[in-house]
Amino acid sequence: MIRSTTIHGIKFFDSASSCLSDFKKLHWSKKVISFIQSFGTLFIYGLNKISLRLRRIQMASYTVAPNSSQQKLVVCLHGLNSSPMQFKKILDEMEKYSLYGTHIYIPHIFKKGNGKLDEMIQPIFENVKKWAKTNGDKELVLVGISNGGRIARALEAEFAKPENHANIKKIRFVSVVGACKGSSLAKLANKLKLSWMMSKNISEEMPTGSIRNAQLDRDWEEGLRNSPGIVRDYTFIASPHDWQVPDYHSTLMEIPQYSARYTLMKGHGHNSIVNAASKAIAEIIAL
Repeated sequence: MIRSTTIHGIKFFDSASSCLSDFKKLHWSKKVISFIQSFGTLFIYGLNKISLRLRRIQMASYTVAPNSSQQKLVVCLHGLNSSPMQFKKILDEMEKYSLYGTHIYIPHIFKKGNGKLDEMIQPIFENVKKWAKTNGDKELVLVGISNGGRIARALEAEFAKPENHANIKKIRFVSVVGACKGSSLAKLANKLKLSWMMSKNISEEMPTGSIRNAQLDRDWEEGLRNSPGIVRDYTFIASPHDWQVPDYHSTLMEIPQYSARYTLMKGHGHNSIVNAASKAIAEIIAL
């Protein structure tokens, strides 16, 4: 039986297959309308992005590494060539909830996400590990957008190692159009001799089936086997009109052994979906 729940108007399913099946059942005309709408929402997203830049919104206070023993740490990981500003709308929604005992950390990712995966996660890992060693049971929330989803998954794999999870008792993973298993667009670009359009590290590591992504799969699976005591919760938010990460096995990654929720947001593409899902993301983080 297919089970679903609605959070702020967004319908989530308990498996990737049921989520995809629900979209496939839509009449073709509704799919066309959704596709057309995705261009309109992209335009609105672009205007909002320009507005934020003109207003010079400050995010510096959130980019500071955790230096307290608060029980809950929310680590937000921005997408490729983006910045912490990508989380502004989500932060606005999170502030409507009680943040007592919670620290929000939005690091500037090394080379704006163009570094090697190991290089990008290392400084973040070291900062979070210090927090994980402080007193009391800890909850780690990893929120990754696009390339940030891949980075979040690598961090989860590291903290699943027995020598690293310290006092972490719960991990909540939220992927928003996350390239959790890479992107076939990067793979296609390599085949078409267009790798010059990407950084060398992205062209080598981002493609689905790359050596680094295969290693990440192994590390992640081993981590889950070695840390059965950690409670886990997963959320995957994807778009049916995503040309940057068009792979559902990446954006809607199956997690059969743990609680997970999946949604395909109609009328949105890779970029506009972040702000559109902000209310639901904030509520999921606050659960």
